[in-house]
Amino acid sequence: MLAATHAITGAVIAKLAPTPSLGYAAALLSHPILDSIPHWDMMTRHSKRSRDRVITFSLLDAITGFGLGFVVAQGSVPPLQLLLTMVVAQLPDWLEAPYVVFGWKFPPFSWVKAFQHHVHRKLPFPDGLFTQLILIFLLLLITR
Repeated sequence: MLAATHAITGAVIAKLAPTPSLGYAAALLSHPILDSIPHWDMMTRHSKRSRDRVITFSLLDAITGFGLGFVVAQGSVPPLQLLLTMVVAQLPDWLEAPYVVFGWKFPPFSWVKAFQHHVHRKLPFPDGLFTQLILIFLLLLITR
């Protein structure tokens, strides 16, 4: 899943959760659930791009998601709570990053990588992007 999709999901969760604690827990649980839906991502794990380009693309993806998440929540959630919920929704990817980007192939990064590999279901572009757009559309429908 794109980091942006995880962040938008986190924003929707923050908006709907009755308490911040439940929101954080739901955001963390949402990550493997979303990754189990067939999806496309930027292939940062298996690309021939330089490390700097992988970092740049990944950060742009995450920042785009944060920006869209703030639009989705439109002031209905305190900004720090919203940001934390979106970060927690992306957390497994952040924890996997040292393994992928810096080659830190030891726990806890190797554990996260193994778990992420187990739950991911890939779909080629553009089909895998469509599944994410449909998911975002459905999430936005339930927040109306």
